[in-house]
Amino acid sequence: MKNFAKLFMIGVFALTAAALFISSAGFSRIGQGVLAQTSPTPPVSNTAANANIAKPAGKDKTFPKEFTLGKNSLSEYGEVAFNHDSHAFKQYSPDGKSAVGCTECHHTDQPKAALKPPLVTSERTVALTLESWKQSDQKVNECRSCHFQDGSVPDGKVMPSASYTDAGKTTKKELNNELAYHINCNTCHDAAAKLRPELIKKTGFATAKDCTICHKAN
Repeated sequence: MKNFAKLFMIGVFALTAAALFISSAGFSRIGQGVLAQTSPTPPVSNTAANANIAKPAGKDKTFPKEFTLGKNSLSEYGEVAFNHDSHAFKQYSPDGKSAVGCTECHHTDQPKAALKPPLVTSERTVALTLESWKQSDQKVNECRSCHFQDGSVPDGKVMPSASYTDAGKTTKKELNNELAYHINCNTCHDAAAKLRPELIKKTGFATAKDCTICHKAN
């Protein structure tokens, strides 16, 4: 009887120890799983994350297709609507065989060695083209950055001037905003009309004598 009681107690103790061992092992595995789920994810390097989204200079630039020339005109003739897209991409050269190069109007956006008198100001080391513009962060300045309106020359600035010879007579002129526009636009249009007289009959085309075709009167 005593042996039976002893064996019974040993069996109970063994079962209790086994249950405690199994319970402890299960909790340990569960705890490890919870810790694994809540461990912070290693931070991703900003450099690595942005490596594939680097943008070349000027990629998102928008080419201005139309804009207005002569805003706030001081003369009796007002603003002029200008189609930038047509002049840049269509065959608008005087002979009608090519597009107009950027530097024909943006004359400061070319190397100094490429300038022809009376032009003297250079702001780029390479000539401005659509492709060089896309790849550069350099701003293309407006005409009024240098060619100011009469009476509105900023402090520390000087109105550009140039000497012109007409009919054997040399005259020095201040190249204000109005004159700069007229030299660029009228010279090209007059040359086109001379080479292609049929343009004169084209709606919207104007020469130096046809002010009101381009200008919206004030």
